Amino acid sequence: MKNILFLLMIFSLLSCKNKSRNYDSNSSYSSSYYEDEDGYTDGTYCAEIEYYYYKTGTRSTYTLEVEIEDNELTIIYWPNGGWLDDSHFYPPDISDGYAEFESDRGVEYTIEITGEEGDCYTSSSAPSENSFVDDEEDQICPRCGDSKYSYDDYCDSCTDEEENTCSNCGAYEYGVYGGLCSSCQDDEDDDW
Repeated sequence: MKNILFLLMIFSLLSCKNKSRNYDSNSSYSSSYYEDEDGYTDGTYCAEIEYYYYKTGTRSTYTLEVEIEDNELTIIYWPNGGWLDDSHFYPPDISDGYAEFESDRGVEYTIEITGEEGDCYTSSSAPSENSFVDDEEDQICPRCGDSKYSYDDYCDSCTDEEENTCSNCGAYEYGVYGGLCSSCQDDEDDDW
């Protein structure tokens, strides 16, 4: 009976060991398309790409193709035929399927490899970095930096200030539209 119990205990331990997973608490993110311990072979891969533009707080996520060379991300391909290459960012290590970097225009990127070239449907509406930044900057008031509608020249506060500030003395009066306030108008009338 002791022998049977001993054998059952060993069998249970072995079967549990075979089912267990080895997790390394210090390991970094690992993509499901991780090639091998040496990383990725040079080529084109599908990736989920998140853009973040700090000036506006805008964040967008798209699926695009990327180029990897020597386990470094070197190119992001836009659906319009353009690309962002390593002349605009320092190529990050992506050997574990994940990378983060900031471009020379201040856009922060988070990249996760999701498959090999041809294994995904890329986002056809993803804007290039230039379009993304330009569209977002159209919504920043050039005078004060607050948000504005893209079709307005200035935000509401700056427009109000421009429309209601005397061009002579700088006093605020409703409806001046860059002209003279009633006080400066009276002074001008008195001078005649």
